[in-house]
Amino acid sequence: MGQKKKIKILSPVDNFLEAKALVEEGADELYGGLFPSFFRDYPYFLSPNQRTFREAQMDEEELKRILELCKERNVPFYLTINQLYFKHKQLPLIMKLADFAISLGVSAFIMGSLPLIINVRERFPDFPIHLSTMGVALNHHSISFYENLNIRRVTLERSLLLKEIRGIISNSKAIEFDAFILIGKCPNVEGFCSLLHTNADKIWPCEQNYRLKGSEDIIKVQSNWQGFYRSQSCGICGIPYLLSIGIGALKIVGRGSSTRFKIENIKMIKEALSLEREIAEKKVLVKEFKKLYKTRFNHPCNSYCCYFPEIGFGLE
Repeated sequence: MGQKKKIKILSPVDNFLEAKALVEEGADELYGGLFPSFFRDYPYFLSPNQRTFREAQMDEEELKRILELCKERNVPFYLTINQLYFKHKQLPLIMKLADFAISLGVSAFIMGSLPLIINVRERFPDFPIHLSTMGVALNHHSISFYENLNIRRVTLERSLLLKEIRGIISNSKAIEFDAFILIGKCPNVEGFCSLLHTNADKIWPCEQNYRLKGSEDIIKVQSNWQGFYRSQSCGICGIPYLLSIGIGALKIVGRGSSTRFKIENIKMIKEALSLEREIAEKKVLVKEFKKLYKTRFNHPCNSYCCYFPEIGFGLE
């Protein structure tokens, strides 16, 4: 099954040395979060980039070094400013952060808060903004709304089926799309989730074990998530389909994880893309993808942590 075009690998990054290793391993684009010195009156819980722990935050000097490397290697770097909720008095600090990042040469912002997008767009009418999954673009009508705000690249929501993604892309010709491919699947629509992700061990509410009450169907789904690490989510079975419908980039989750973890994820995606080029038979290819998953995570894949279970498990 030959590729229609080269698809990019979009990797998270948290520091300069890591950035160099990730680019050398094959990352085509990088994204990360900045927690500047002038934000230090606030806890990481109120960071501007939807991460509540220190490991996922870089300071101004680290960002400068990463951007120097990216310029040298011709690799775009996208700064995440995708927290949905802010204190009113934080807004001037966010705008100061945006000013600073643009002055250094970041390629784009990844944003999800509509009020914040409007504020940034008023000050920087033409600066590239990519819509975060926090913006919850679930259909081509919502994409059209954001397109009117001069947004030309969108991260698709995790819960979308492949047929829904195809419909969105076919009706949004001027937009480039990213699809999540590895790590971080969630049972909730992220932009609607109000659970607190502050556990020191980074075990989030949807992964924890607790007693459930209510609808039997909901209990069945939620109980299958309990105790299963989101850090082993995967969507590589969907790669051939994503290529055929024109996805521009495969996005790997993992800000705050170790450098080795990020490198192994890039290697896995590169191997999956290689398999896609070599194997034409779909059923054989899916079997090879599942072998690749088991090699990477030391256990078989699971439909609840599969980004595209309609292919990997025949579910919709």
